[in-house]
Amino acid sequence: MRDKRTGEGCCWRMESVRSRRKRLAREQTRFGECLHSRSADYTTGIFQSIGFKEFHAYLVLPDEERREKKGQELLQKSIEDLKMVTKRYAKKQEKWIQNRLIRRSDRQVPPIYVLNCTNVDQWNSRVYEPAVAIIEAVLKGEKPEQKPVNETFTGPVENQIFHDSSNAEKYYCDICERIFIGELQWNQHQRSNKHKRALRRKQRLEKQKKLEEQEKLEEERKTEKNL
Repeated sequence: MRDKRTGEGCCWRMESVRSRRKRLAREQTRFGECLHSRSADYTTGIFQSIGFKEFHAYLVLPDEERREKKGQELLQKSIEDLKMVTKRYAKKQEKWIQNRLIRRSDRQVPPIYVLNCTNVDQWNSRVYEPAVAIIEAVLKGEKPEQKPVNETFTGPVENQIFHDSSNAEKYYCDICERIFIGELQWNQHQRSNKHKRALRRKQRLEKQKKLEEQEKLEEERKTEKNL
């Protein structure tokens, strides 16, 4: 029964991915229609996502121009730009996984398993079946046959990370009342819009409080004079 549920669940997720791709294509076209009447701000909201600003030049074209040579050339350029930024983002993700999980030698981290999905024709044998085997072994309390990559790391010693974030300096933000570990997190927080908004709000409240205190003192002075 569990095998059946697992298979049905995986099939459902694959269908869900396909439907999301179709919805994304429709949303991109709809956004393109909106762009004809206004300029998009690619620093806020959904327009920050990969796949919108890369297709801007193509989406703002009228429908007839999209079918012409110019439109097709812009479409191909948009696709190439999308591939480039996607690869760049994937490298950042891979670097994060390497530094935070695979190369860690100073603390316990969850096991990381690699599945080869480069060839979709071999999806069942290289992705689905190994993934199901790993999950079933974990659910049974057994050790999967496939070894985690972070347990078999064979890189040079100098490439391993031996320091833990618990040893990093801690910073406390009086404005946001939050603790940050390490200088990197602290600097990122200070530059964040959330912190800046909180700082402006606090400064505005302090200014308002000073004005109220001044008005109160003036009222007290007037009262004393009248007495």
